[in-house]
This record gives sequence, C-alpha cells and structure tokens, in this order.
Amino acid sequence: METYPDSLDEKLGFDVVRDRLAARVQSPLGEERLASMRPARTMDWLRGELGRVEELQGAFQYGDSVPLSPMYDLRDALRRAAPEDAYVDPEDLMATRRTLVTLRRLKKHFEARREDYPRLADAVARATPLPDLEETIASILDEDASIRDDASPELRRLRQQIRSKEEELRTTLDKALRHAVREGHATGEQATLRGGRMVIPVRASAKGKVEGFVHDRSASGQTVYIEPAACLELNNEVRELQSAEQAEIERILRRVTDHVRAESDAIEENLTVLAQFDLLRAKARFANRLGAVVPKLNDEGHVEIYEGRNPVLQLHFERRDAGDATDGRASGEEEALPPREVVPLDLELGADFRTLVITGPNAGGKTVTMKTVGLFSLMLAYGLPLPVAPHSSFPLFDQIVADIGDEQSIEDDLSTFSSHVSNLRHMLSAVGENALVLIDEAGTGTDPDEGAALAQAVLEQLTEAGARTIATTHHGTLKTYAHEAEAVENGSMEFDQETLRPTHRYQEGVPGSSYAFEIARRMGLSGDLLDRARTLAGTQKTAMENLITTFERRTQELEDELYDARKAREKAEAEQQRYEEKTEKLEKERDAFRQQALEEAERIVEEANARIENTIREIKEAQAESDATQEAREQLEDYKADLQARREEAAPEQDAAPAEADGASPAAAGGPINEGDQVVVDDGSTAVEVQEIEDGEARLLMGSMHMRVSLDRLTRVGGPESAEPDEEDTGGNAEMAALEASPSIDVRGERVDEARRQVQHFLDDAVAANLDTVEILHGKGTGALRNALHEMLSGRPDVTDHRKAPIEEGGAGVTKVDL
Repeated sequence: METYPDSLDEKLGFDVVRDRLAARVQSPLGEERLASMRPARTMDWLRGELGRVEELQGAFQYGDSVPLSPMYDLRDALRRAAPEDAYVDPEDLMATRRTLVTLRRLKKHFEARREDYPRLADAVARATPLPDLEETIASILDEDASIRDDASPELRRLRQQIRSKEEELRTTLDKALRHAVREGHATGEQATLRGGRMVIPVRASAKGKVEGFVHDRSASGQTVYIEPAACLELNNEVRELQSAEQAEIERILRRVTDHVRAESDAIEENLTVLAQFDLLRAKARFANRLGAVVPKLNDEGHVEIYEGRNPVLQLHFERRDAGDATDGRASGEEEALPPREVVPLDLELGADFRTLVITGPNAGGKTVTMKTVGLFSLMLAYGLPLPVAPHSSFPLFDQIVADIGDEQSIEDDLSTFSSHVSNLRHMLSAVGENALVLIDEAGTGTDPDEGAALAQAVLEQLTEAGARTIATTHHGTLKTYAHEAEAVENGSMEFDQETLRPTHRYQEGVPGSSYAFEIARRMGLSGDLLDRARTLAGTQKTAMENLITTFERRTQELEDELYDARKAREKAEAEQQRYEEKTEKLEKERDAFRQQALEEAERIVEEANARIENTIREIKEAQAESDATQEAREQLEDYKADLQARREEAAPEQDAAPAEADGASPAAAGGPINEGDQVVVDDGSTAVEVQEIEDGEARLLMGSMHMRVSLDRLTRVGGPESAEPDEEDTGGNAEMAALEASPSIDVRGERVDEARRQVQHFLDDAVAANLDTVEILHGKGTGALRNALHEMLSGRPDVTDHRKAPIEEGGAGVTKVDL
C-alpha cells in the first residue's frame, strides 16, 4: 500500500496507534520491528497477520499463559563473538540462555496447542530450539551470571587453593597488625586491600618501625598502608593463583563462545521469531484494549462499517477519564475500553456508489467520520483488528491519499488553497481504481462558486477513475451533484433540531444542512440580524436549507420507527422459527413413542400367542375337545386382526400434521387463570400446572419441582387436565418437557441481546425437564458474547455452576452449565 502525503499517519491519527503499540512491546527487538512496520502489499500476508493477531487475542482473553519473556537483543553479543578466539562476558551468555529458554517454551506452547492456534504454531515452526547450548551455558554460570566453581575441574582446584592461601594470608596479617597495635604503631583498624595486595594501616610516624613495603597513604597523610614482610610471599602466591583463575575463566568463556558462534545463524533466526511475537503481542493486547475484532476481507473494494468506534476518540476519553493509567507496558490482560461517548458509525462505500459527499454542521463529525474510514483502512493494512462489529467488511487498498487540514507553507510560498490544489494534482495523476481518496472541506480556500465547481470536477474525475472517495463540504452545489450523479451519494451528520446540537450520527442518502442560522441563534445573535442574513442569502437558498432541515427531521423520525419495527420483526421471526422447530420436534417424538408403544403391544401379543399355542398343544396331548381348541384359536386370530386394524388406523396420523399440539385447544387458551389450569411462563413453550394461587402469585408444578411466579408472567393455555390420563399420554407434563428440552443450544453469530433471550428460554426448558447439565455453543470470537452470557448465568439462581468446556468438547467456544 502507498500513502500520501507523508504526514498521513498524523492526519488520520495513526501516530496515536503507533505510540500505543510502542508502549506495549517489551524488547528492543519489538521496538525495531514496530519502527520498520509497513502496510500490507498482498491480501495473503494480510490474512495471515490478522489471523495470528486474532489467535493471540483469544489466548490472552481466555487466560492462556503465553511464555513471551524474558527476551534480549543479542545481536551485539553475536557480533562480539564472531571473531575466532573471541569470548563474550558472562552477562551476555546469561542473556543468550534466557532468550533461548523463552524461544523453546514459546515453540513448545503453540505446537502443543496447534488445534487452537494453527497460525501461531506455523509462525513459531521456523524457530530452532538450542537445548545443548542452553545446558552448556547453564553448566558454567549461576543465575546471577557469575562463573560456577564447577565450570571446570581446573577452576575448582584453583579456587580452593586461593581460598586456602587467602586464609593463611589473613592469619599472618592479623598477627602483624596485633603486634603493631601492641607496640603503638597502628590503630585497631582492619587489614585492607591496596593495589591488589593485602596491607595493614600504620601511623605515618611509625612507618620505619614496621618491617614491610609501603603501598599507599591516606588522604590526610596520617596513615600509611604497609605490606608486612612476612606477607610478601603469600600475597605473591595469591596474585599468581588469581591470574591463573582469570586465565581459566577466559578459556571457559572462549569454549562456550565457540558454541554460540557455531549457532549464530540459528540464534539470529530465533531473534527474528521473537521480534515478530513481541509485535504480535503488542497488537493483540492493544486490540483487546479497544474491543477490536478481525472484520471480513473482500477483493471488491467494498467498505462496510457496522458499529465502528474511532480508536483515537476511545483513547482520548480514556485519558480524560482515567489519566491513561494503562498507557504503559502491559503485563496482564487489559480490559476493553468502555465504548461510551464514542458514537458508533455505520457506513458503506464502494458497492452501490464509489463517491460519498458528506455535509452537515460544523463540529458535527464530518471530518471525524471521514478520518475513521481512513484510519480503519490504514490500521487494517498494518495487520491490526478494528473496533467494529464482526460482520463489517474491508478491502486492502493499493493507495490511501488524503487532502486534510491546513497545509499552508511560508517556506514554500504556498497558500492554503495552493496546498489543496497541489494535493489534488497528486490525487488525479496517481490514484487508480483500488484507491481510497479523502478530501476534507472540498472547494474551500477560494471563491465559493469557483471552488465548488473545481471540487465537482475533481470528484467527477475520481469517480470515473473508479477510486473510492469521501469528501466533506458545505457547498450546496455538491449536494445537488451527489443527488443527481451516478455512483455518487449524499451523506450527512445528524443534527438534533430540538437541542440545536449535533448528534454525531452519520446517515446515508441524506444531504445535511450547515444549520448556520440555528447555531447563530443558539449562540445569542439577534433575530433581526438573522432575518436580514436569510434575506441576503436569498429565497431559493433559504428554502433549500429549510427543505433539508424538514427532510432530516422526518428521516430521523422514520429511522427511529424503522429501527423499532425491524427489532420487533426480528423478534417475531425468531419466536416463530423457535415454535415451528419445537412443534416439529414434538410431533416427531410423539409419533416415535406411538410407534414404539404399538410395537411393544405387538410383542406382548406375540408372546401371549406363543403361550396360547403351548396351551393348545397341552390340551391336544391331554385328548381335549377339538371344538374348544378351535374356538380358542379363532378368538386369538380375532384379537390379532383387531390389533392390526388399530396400527393401520394410527399410521395416517404419523404423516398428517396435527391441527393442534398436545395440550389445550386454542379455544381453551387465554382468560383468567385458576387453580389446575395449564399455563406457560413469560414467552416459554412448556405448559405447566397451577397448583395454588395466593397474593397475586401462582405455585407451579414443573416435573418434580415447585416454584412461585407472579400471575402477570403467566399465560393460560388450557384448563385442568382430566383425572383419567389418555392412553397415549403416559408421561405427564414432566415427560413432555423432557421431549421439548435439548441438552445444547447454538447461538454463534447472534447479537448479544438475542443470544441472551434464546439462552433464557433454553434454560427454562432445561430446568422444567430436570436436566442436570447443558451446554451453550457461543464460539470464541472476541469473547464479548461469552462474557455477556456468563454474566447472565451468574445472575440465575437455578444455575449452580458454569465453566469452559474441555478442549476436546469445544474449549473456550463452549460453556458447560450445571442446573
């Protein structure tokens, strides 16, 4: 993707996004990767990167502990280790070992979870764990990076000798010091180290009285530090042993450095993998902070934004409300920002029209709306999820070109208008079909009529070229152009005509008014002055503005009514589908039970037939009357024929759709509720019996469970059941509820409110059926649906426990519920 101008990041707010990502990387490797980050050039790379970020988002949301630290930038250490016979210091070796441990754990983590995180498992597959090098370094270094005594047998021997000689030297020094103190030549100070040799402090006036060598003098000159003659040889021996120790340490470090040098290529590749994961972690944590998701991708140049929230505004409100306390290096999972105060954006571009002209009052949100589209497109190209609804859809643009803000330049002798013209020239010469063009305040900076004409000509050429263009303006002629031209559409920012304040809501297909006179009146300008202004503006323009105002008000009212009607229709359709599915299921199960009962009856008759035949045989063997035997056989045949007739009579009922479901007829439904009536709770479908009515509440019998419910929550569906149960109704209400209840429900892809409603009905039926455990399939996604359902489950007294399902049963995408 190419961008223009160079300041596009700042103009769209992507610099804020970069800063937040920089605060979340945890190593110089990640910082460098972020600094070199460029937008995608191919859709394949973009799909892969978004998939990796999305998987890591899910890992953080579900509490999966991803081992991503510590990690160090080892490239300087590798450069120092490159020459033959070179060695690196213990601190560098310890950093190497810890980084390799992180790499090995990271690879093991995702390879063991490939089913859940396939893209991350592929990303870490190119890493090469080096356990032998880890072990080699660990064998010579303690955790504080000091050389271990057992790093080699020679080092162990040397250090034992050094400790022995140092102890002998200390004893000799203490003896010399005590003697000097007794003689009055020294104070009671301890022996000390000067120039690498052990010495004792002696008064300067007595230095000739203590046999030895002067190594140093105190700052005051009152004390000299003498190495007693008796300690000379011991000090020499200690120094020689220490030199040998250092030579052995260097030999050990060279040996281990040789191992590092041999694996330098693999280590550098591992650093590349860790740098990638450091940036992926920053992207995933930032996306979770925004409540962002990966939208759908398309190759048709269609932009479809649903419930989009500008991330710069979200972060602005976070700073204002909480001092931006989370703007630092994230150590734990971050909660999503509350979406309040950011008005969601629904906007489409590129399908029915390629050019969008947005009008409306100042400070109404025109520029913010346009920038939001540009920022989303830019963030997506960098592999970042977006704070939008999951069914939003975006293309990968080849170019994003913008003319936003005042580019006046004294140095280049450019006026504001000249700067706009320069940007427009670049747009017209460089953009192609798969480009996003953003023009703020089109036609400003010069004569209004000429500026509007120039802006229209530019929009015509961009539309003809096939670019996706959004332009904001106040020019009325551009509103007319957008209304009349093909592939061009009006859009506006809603204005509350009662409060005379912008609502910041975008509406498609409606031109907006500037509301200059209304805003001026709210700001206190006199009515006479405003009347004069309207006269000067001209009757035609004033009439047009009034028409737009009226149109906006009516459109707003119709939108509200349409929204309510749409929600009601969706609810009714969902209820209709739910009842149809339950009715069909009930009929199938009823027919299955009827068939089973008939088959059982036939089996019993066959068994009885066998017994009768046995009886007849016994009669014959006993020389009984043949007439009695024949009569018994005829009775048996009559009974079998009657049974077959009953089966044939029942068969058509299995194929025909019953006019009524089991239970009360429609004529019996409705009306006041009395004890013994059959009722349903809320919008449920399971009929239960009213046992008792008292103080506006009814005590219901649901299977083996009793519960009290307010009468206003009940709907009568039938009268009392007869005392003698029907032959086929052998199970009662509990068995019928068991037929209707299902042990699982799938609400993937549903909105949160609709999913809650479906799950509430599902749980009511499960409780009525005395089910112990059920499961809810909600999918992984961003976790918003799962969190909302868990909150609802926590508030139900009939739910004893709920938890994530095991991996083999769906993992985080399924919730198990105990009732």
